[in-house]
Amino acid sequence: MTQLIDKIAIPTFVINKDRVITHWNKALTQLTGLTCDEMIGTRNQWRPFYTTSRPTMADLILEGNHSQTVDQFYRNKCRPCDVLEGAYAAEDFFPEMGDEGEWLSFTASPVQDESGVIIGAIETLVNVSDRKKAELELIRSEQLYRELSITDELTKLYNTRFFIQEIEREIKRCERHNHDLSVCMFDLDLFKPVNDSYGHVFGDKVLEGFGGLIKRHLRTTDSAFRYGGEEFVILMPFTPDGSVAAERIRTSLEKAVFCTDNHEEVKVTCSAGIARYVSGDDDKSLLKRADTALYQSKEEGRNRITVCKKQTVPW
Repeated sequence: MTQLIDKIAIPTFVINKDRVITHWNKALTQLTGLTCDEMIGTRNQWRPFYTTSRPTMADLILEGNHSQTVDQFYRNKCRPCDVLEGAYAAEDFFPEMGDEGEWLSFTASPVQDESGVIIGAIETLVNVSDRKKAELELIRSEQLYRELSITDELTKLYNTRFFIQEIEREIKRCERHNHDLSVCMFDLDLFKPVNDSYGHVFGDKVLEGFGGLIKRHLRTTDSAFRYGGEEFVILMPFTPDGSVAAERIRTSLEKAVFCTDNHEEVKVTCSAGIARYVSGDDDKSLLKRADTALYQSKEEGRNRITVCKKQTVPW
C-alpha cells in the first residue's frame, strides 16, 4: 500500500484509527515541504495547514458522528462526497501555506478492512490556487464592469439608467414597509452661459466638481445620480424632508470657486426641488413634483431650495 500511495500524483496521507500518520506520499511532500520521515508516526497532520493543533478532515471522518464534527469545523465549505460513501469534500484557503497562502480542494474518506470496520482515513489534497485566483479575478472584473455600466464617467455618480432602477426599487420598499423617501433634484444655475463662455472642458470640470461635492455630503443610505446634462438627483430613503442635506450642498457650491486655465475664478450656484413620496406615487409622479419644485426655485431667483408642498399624487 505504501508504494501504491507514493506513486499517486495527488498529495495524499493516511492515518490509522489512533490518528497516527501511516502514509505521507511524495506529492504531499512537494506540496507541503514536509517529508514522510518527518510526518509518519506522528499526529502532526495539521502542521502544514494550521498554526495550532486542530483536526484535519481525515481526523473528523473517524469521529462517531462525523457529519456534525465536519460541519463544526468546515461549516458551509464542505459537502458529502457523491462518489465515496462516508467521504467529505471541501475547498478552503490556508493562509499559512506558502508566501501568500494557498487554496486547497481536499477529500477525506474512511479506510475499511475486509469486514467493513473503519481502521483509518485517507485524505487527498489538490492545490487549486490558480483556479481560485482566476475565479476571484473574474468576479472582480464582473463587479468592475457592472460598476462602470451604472456609473457616469465624468462625475463618478450613478447614471440615469441605474437611477430608474433604484427609484422604482425604493418606491416598492416604501409601499411594502411604509417608510419615508425624499427625492431631491438639483440643477446648476445658468450653466449654458458658463459652458459657452469658458468652453466644455471647463464645464466638465464644474460638473465633476459638483459631483464630488454631492458625494461628500451623502449619508450612507443616500444615492446620488447624474440625471442628465447639469441635472442631478439624490434619493434619500427614511427621510421625510431632505432640505437640510440639500441646503448643505447648495451652500457648499455657493462657496466653491472654479479656476479656469487662465486662473480666472468662476462662481457657480445651483437650485433644487424636493418631493416626498406619498402613497400611490410612481417614479414619474414623484419626479414630476420634485421637478415642479425645482422650476419654482428657478422662477424665484435661483440659488435656492423649494420643498414641494403638494403631498398628493397629480393624476
